[in-house]
Amino acid sequence: MTHRRPSLLRTLFKSLLLPGILAALLGVFIVYNLTKEEYDELQDASLISKAHLLLKLAEAGNASAQASFLSFETDILSPEERSVYWFLDNTGQVAAHSPEATPDLLPSQLTNGMITANNHRFAIVSSGDKRTVVVGIPMDERNEAITDVLIGVVLGFLLLGVLFSAAAFRAVRKSSRTIAKLSENIASKDEHDLSPINRHNSFAEIDPAIDTLDTLMARLDTALAAERAFATNAAHELRTPVAIALAHAQRLKAQLAEPSLANNAAEIEQGLKRLARLIERLLQMSRAQSGLGTTPAKSDVRPVISMLLSELRQREPSEDRLALKEPTGIWPSRVDRDALGIILNNLFDNALKYASGPMPTVVDASQPGQITVSNDCEALSPSDLEAIQHRFVRKETKSEGFGLGLAIVQQLCNQSGCTLEIHSPQTGRQRGFTAVLTLPPE
Repeated sequence: MTHRRPSLLRTLFKSLLLPGILAALLGVFIVYNLTKEEYDELQDASLISKAHLLLKLAEAGNASAQASFLSFETDILSPEERSVYWFLDNTGQVAAHSPEATPDLLPSQLTNGMITANNHRFAIVSSGDKRTVVVGIPMDERNEAITDVLIGVVLGFLLLGVLFSAAAFRAVRKSSRTIAKLSENIASKDEHDLSPINRHNSFAEIDPAIDTLDTLMARLDTALAAERAFATNAAHELRTPVAIALAHAQRLKAQLAEPSLANNAAEIEQGLKRLARLIERLLQMSRAQSGLGTTPAKSDVRPVISMLLSELRQREPSEDRLALKEPTGIWPSRVDRDALGIILNNLFDNALKYASGPMPTVVDASQPGQITVSNDCEALSPSDLEAIQHRFVRKETKSEGFGLGLAIVQQLCNQSGCTLEIHSPQTGRQRGFTAVLTLPPE
């Protein structure tokens, strides 16, 4: 069962959802109650005013004004919205009423004030001579107004929730993009670039974590620099005593007449030569780890390739064992010349070292921007092709190599933008090895 990683957006919504719902419900409750209370007060005041006005008309004995007042709502309101009125004489008998005022709507208790009965709200007012006016309005109409207010409040809170959710989503998305850019900046760091992280794409709350990471990278940079310096200095310091020891071993071998002692001196000589080659490889590895790769300006690298091919021909004069195809034209590239030299020398060394068949080793630089190095050897399996690109891995454990050549080549290719493709067996054959080096485009 896989554990689902927490999401910032999900966490934010979960954290705000319950409080937001509770706040919305509380807001609806408060607004509803305040609105209902104020609305009821206004409606009750209106009913009381109507009742007092009708009472004054009744006391004045103005029958026509009283009749007009009783029926004025007929022209402007629908029947379910109209008020109902009763005029009661001093004996409690109904003297007059509005058209909608049916006997079943009249409250049974006629005490002064406000009462709710028969799904109506009534205002009851009496004069000094015991005449009474009853004015009522349907509760459905009052409740409809409150319901409309409640619906409006709920819709308002829903709209507010939607807008808040959209704003939160947009803010989180924007923050996520900012964090993604910060992550890209951190991901671009490697052993060659451990400079402080760009804080332009960060938040103030993340600064303590960035400070810690910058401190860690600074300590790591110091440790890597010390390690590189030690490897470089150690290799440089070893070259001189190894060269001196090799010279003495060669002189000793030349001076010894006894074959057994001369053989021992020859073995010492071979061991020292092997040690010298190892030191040279370690120096190359140290240079590769220092970030050697490209230069700011383009330059023609064809002379470098021609010089390396000339040196290779001096190492192996036989055309039966080595076939060279010289480069032509101009090869503009930003690849560092020293890096290119290390790459090609390692490819040449491996090709000559591991060639074991009758076919010659071929170095083809006739195609601009591409150099192909191939030799005749036993075919390598896909797992062997993968393995030999790592440090200290060799196809043959008894070979004189150290398993560093292709690892150095691969690292310098990654840093310079070159592409290295290796194939075995060669196309159309059952054996052989081919390495194709492609320089980066202009």
